[in-house]
Amino acid sequence: MAYQDDMDCTTFSNLLSTKASAKGSGNPYPYSAKYDREVHKSRNTDGKTQQELMVPWFAKHTTNSAKSCYYDLENAASLLWIAEAVGICKLTVARAFEAAKQAGDFRRACGAIRNIIKWSDIIESLNTKTV
Repeated sequence: MAYQDDMDCTTFSNLLSTKASAKGSGNPYPYSAKYDREVHKSRNTDGKTQQELMVPWFAKHTTNSAKSCYYDLENAASLLWIAEAVGICKLTVARAFEAAKQAGDFRRACGAIRNIIKWSDIIESLNTKTV
């Protein structure tokens, strides 16, 4: 199935869940985990992983565009996790991690990530990677 430029958040949540489940065991999300551990751990996560946070977060935004939600996110680790979950190249995710780390506060960190990993990259990865 080819994905267009945008989709609703429920569809994107389902895709994230499917992609994340296909990753298997171990730590298939090293950069989002490293960001949480070394740079900034978000409050109110109750020990949940980015997958446990993001899949329901997108699912509850039923009337929203996934693209607009991606650009509204204010959590750098979540943005990195999304990139890792959909299969963005590890070198690109590593560059985004370093840019976010250097950026300072969370708004600049999120902007730095989105300057490197745009929504179009997320869609392209969904269209080229298989589960």
